[in-house]
Amino acid sequence: EGRDAVYLLRNGYTVLATDISPTVIEHCKGWFPEFATSFRVLDCLSQQLPNTFDFIYAISVLHMLVLDADRKRFYEFLLKHLKKDGIALICTIGDGNEEWHSNIETAFELQKRTHEATGEQLLIAGTSCRKVGFDTLNKELADNSLELLESGITSIMPDFPTIMFAVVKWRSPS
Repeated sequence: EGRDAVYLLRNGYTVLATDISPTVIEHCKGWFPEFATSFRVLDCLSQQLPNTFDFIYAISVLHMLVLDADRKRFYEFLLKHLKKDGIALICTIGDGNEEWHSNIETAFELQKRTHEATGEQLLIAGTSCRKVGFDTLNKELADNSLELLESGITSIMPDFPTIMFAVVKWRSPS
């Protein structure tokens, strides 16, 4: 919903906030018209930007990527867009141990859900998701030329009561 980007923008930082969903970007531009030019649609698996960044904050991206090839393209995007001394913060669903993934063949089929506030039965489109533990995440990072600086478990309430984080940078050649 743009809350992290807007916090930084209001505190004087230059931010480019991206999402693959045009609907989300249009909502952010409507909610925060004074920062509309800071929001852009971007598919980090198939698009590139002309610039590099000191800091990339990737929340709720990695766990949406089920296939190994897509996860590799995400890491390649980070490498292409991080300055040599830049860092990235990756936040992904998980408890550090559990590993599972959804079936991407049925990911967007309608599913019955119960609305928490009203108890009403709804049909909503499903999504894809992949949780990995720290062992898998650390291997992925190393295999993709990223050095792990720090990792752990935190929460982003109310949406993510348990979320893994990893702070990474370019891996220096040994």
